[in-house]
Amino acid sequence: MQEVTFKEEDIHIKTAFVAKVSGACMKIGLISLLLSFVLFFVDRHHFFYSYLTVFSFFMTLTLGSLFFVMILHVTRAGWGIVVRRIAECLMNNIGLMFLLFLPLLFGIHDLYHWSHADAVAHDHLLQVKFPYLNVPFFIIRALVFFLIWFFLAKRFYQTSIKQDQNGDSSLTLLMQKTATYGLLLYAITQSFAFIDWVMSLTPHWYSTIFGVYFFAGSTMVALTVITLILMILRRNGYLRDLVTIEHYHDLGKLSYGFMIFWSYIAFCQFFLIWYSNIPEETLFYKQHFEGTWRYVMILLCVGHFGIPFLGFMSRHVKRNLFTHCLMACWLVFMHYVDMYWIIMPGMFPDGINYSLFDIVLLLGFGGIYFSVFFKRLTYSSLIPVKDPRIQESLAFKNY
Repeated sequence: MQEVTFKEEDIHIKTAFVAKVSGACMKIGLISLLLSFVLFFVDRHHFFYSYLTVFSFFMTLTLGSLFFVMILHVTRAGWGIVVRRIAECLMNNIGLMFLLFLPLLFGIHDLYHWSHADAVAHDHLLQVKFPYLNVPFFIIRALVFFLIWFFLAKRFYQTSIKQDQNGDSSLTLLMQKTATYGLLLYAITQSFAFIDWVMSLTPHWYSTIFGVYFFAGSTMVALTVITLILMILRRNGYLRDLVTIEHYHDLGKLSYGFMIFWSYIAFCQFFLIWYSNIPEETLFYKQHFEGTWRYVMILLCVGHFGIPFLGFMSRHVKRNLFTHCLMACWLVFMHYVDMYWIIMPGMFPDGINYSLFDIVLLLGFGGIYFSVFFKRLTYSSLIPVKDPRIQESLAFKNY
């Protein structure tokens, strides 16, 4: 295999560029969160529903990036080495997400019907579920989830950075071994976390496929955001000759595949519940089809499946950076719409009520999240320079 070389200026991001981007993001984030804090006193109930929606969006992005890193290791995928560092920096925002999770603890009674003692006392089903759905156990589980995710994210990130410094090829095997049990821990914790935080908003409803639904969306949004970040870096002169059209093509194929998988899981969940027609199961969809929410559901069917299914299928669309960028942006937007449709009907059962709460929280989360992310990019090179398969990745071709 012909050795491919790279320039130092291509793989180390300039401090001035990061200071500009990170500083602008942080200002937007802090101003928006300050405004959202003011809105909290206007309507705390609305605030916490909007907060949970935006939190779920960025939580899925973080966890999807963690999964992508682990799956690259466990499958020994050489092509993905040059795009892995972006995913590693995204997953390493798990500490930030824990801090952003803490305000939700003050909104448990605003969000979750099962947290009210009088509601449990008059509801047999909530009494049956009480050993699991109670506030102390809810908090303990959340802490356990974040500890596991923090351990996995730090383990992979620090080992990858250590390999950049010493070039020890045995660290690759260590990360592969970690990924084997890491994927099992991830599957369990990710599923139960969104069962706790989102599915229990409707405590009488249940679905054995709900965790998989969020997993599919998490991975899809992570792949599309990684792609968009690589395009931003490319536009500013970084990784231009290292992350090639071949890599974008593979990222596009994976994004497309997980979009299809999300659609399949969403349809399976709906179809089985519709077919059985059991009141305890239809409760969720009845709530989410009321009023103008049915139009959001139609938008998801068309926009989250139909448009990308036809528009992103072509090899040429994936290999053209402009059209690929458009489809990636569209899928990120549709994932946010999905989070909004899943969560907000509990607050507004009659239909859509998109407001300033949702806008300022989205800007606040996004500003702080990407400010921390871009700052972290300065701590290391933009690619794992001493991974033993780096030359394979740099010379990767789609055939």
